[in-house]
Amino acid sequence: MEEKIIKKSHRKQQRASHRLLRDMNIKCCNNPTKYLMICNAGLVTGFKREALQNITDPIVSKYDIIMPPNKSYCFIKCFSVEDAECAYKKIHGHVKINGSDTPLYATFTESVPDLDDQLIYELPSGLRLIENIITEEEEKCLLNSISWTTEESVSSDLKHRRVKHFGYEFEYNSNKVDPDKPIAPIPEEYQFLQTLFKQYHNVPYEYDQLTINHYLPGQGIPPHIDTHSVFEDSILSLSLGSACIMDFKREDKKVNVLLPSRSLLIMSGEARYAWSHGICPRHNDVVKSVDGTTTQPRSTRVSFTFRKVRRGDCLCTFPECCDTKAKSSTILIDDKIAKGLEYSYVHNVYENISSHFNETRHKQWPNVLKFLHSLNPGDILLDVGCGNGKYLYEQQRIFKVGCDRSQNLMKICYKKKFEVFLSDCLYLPYRDNSMDAAISIAVIHHLSTHERRKQAISELARLLRPNGKCLIYVWAKEQEKDSAKTAYLKYSTSKKDNTTSCEQKLTEYGVTLPVHENRTKFMSTDMLVPWKRKGGGNFLRYYHVFEEGELQQLCSQVPMVNIEQVYYDEGNWCVILQKKAESVCLE
Repeated sequence: MEEKIIKKSHRKQQRASHRLLRDMNIKCCNNPTKYLMICNAGLVTGFKREALQNITDPIVSKYDIIMPPNKSYCFIKCFSVEDAECAYKKIHGHVKINGSDTPLYATFTESVPDLDDQLIYELPSGLRLIENIITEEEEKCLLNSISWTTEESVSSDLKHRRVKHFGYEFEYNSNKVDPDKPIAPIPEEYQFLQTLFKQYHNVPYEYDQLTINHYLPGQGIPPHIDTHSVFEDSILSLSLGSACIMDFKREDKKVNVLLPSRSLLIMSGEARYAWSHGICPRHNDVVKSVDGTTTQPRSTRVSFTFRKVRRGDCLCTFPECCDTKAKSSTILIDDKIAKGLEYSYVHNVYENISSHFNETRHKQWPNVLKFLHSLNPGDILLDVGCGNGKYLYEQQRIFKVGCDRSQNLMKICYKKKFEVFLSDCLYLPYRDNSMDAAISIAVIHHLSTHERRKQAISELARLLRPNGKCLIYVWAKEQEKDSAKTAYLKYSTSKKDNTTSCEQKLTEYGVTLPVHENRTKFMSTDMLVPWKRKGGGNFLRYYHVFEEGELQQLCSQVPMVNIEQVYYDEGNWCVILQKKAESVCLE
């Protein structure tokens, strides 16, 4: 048994050593030093500073504790090597974590991080936090006033929390309210809050919409920006019960704000219109205490969010996030703009993510394989937009050729010894009537105009021999068709209730597009979808997601082919085309 513990301890130390060197460029060592690392407990695991203090106090009289945020390890900085050795002998493998059967594992390090992260931040412009705005008695009265069974308001159970609406119902499928459909007004017993708010943030209107959210420990809300055109500038959120961390983000800027119980958060101006805000679903938050950084468990939290419903367009100065500006700046995408969009948000992106794409794209879709197996021995198949060549493997009985617009993806295919060419799907370098079959999997949805999508299908039809077949896959806007969630939504965690409002991005080509929140329903047909690259660096890819019947209607405009089959497959609209026997292209 002792040997088993020693082996497990050694593995823990090795893994922690690799993480430490990677994260902070600090090395572990075998010889005793003044610095001790706890390998398997830290803030990210819910290990409290107070717990480590209770363990260390009986052993060492003078020491410092360093607990890096978002890490599964922490440090004890002793003032002598002898103290560190003593702490190591009594802690390593002997002290259990939070009363569990898992012991703490320790090792010595050459140094420790210079400073414990004190969570110092500057609030975004327009964001104010007022603590203790109400008394404990008033908080208790507000919590007792809420009944989830009465019919005086609209209440519902989302998958991640319970909500109640007054004044106007917030419609989560559109992230809006209908100003022509009022519901039960905000109760009179909450009127004192409106009076109190004016003392700290005086606005020329009364708030007429209230959403009450009920959060259990571990529940949160996805990052979002409240829709601009629906509500006036100021949004107020009163926190009751448990404290929690709210995360604010704008581009590469991130700010984590602790919302204590009985505090009022005021969002206006830039904070309201340009910064997303959300609550990460977790049971503990990393907070600053008197002694340093530690973890703070969450309990039940209730928030009162007050808004003023707006009638008319938004007049903000943040067009990249504004739905009004998106509508007013919508222009006809001509071929020149389309080429620019696709170069910046498709071609250039895939050049940058090619290695990560290759690492994450291996599984062949069953219905695509079914199509390949249906081909005759000796047939020539062209895979248009073959990517890393995952459909060019095997199938020795047919001859496969691939092409793609990405030079880096083609280099990957070359190394795999596939027969591939660098080519644009709009201008395929193949003779008319030269292919027995073709596939285009997840390609045409990257084209930004109807005519360009039609041209891509026409190119596929042109190179097919008479009676040749083609399989096309494109992303479907409907990700929950027939009440069956696709894999795209199944792996959603914090976003299952789809309450996220899309941010808007004004591209360098004068077109404003919504930025889709991954693992949520598609709220628009044309959008930018994030790709988070391994090792850092996020990119936005342009997509046109197809609505039901759209792909079929598009293919019907190509006279050379008949539509043999249309089906839905795991979040994709799919079509099998057959070239008409009489459609012979003359050279």
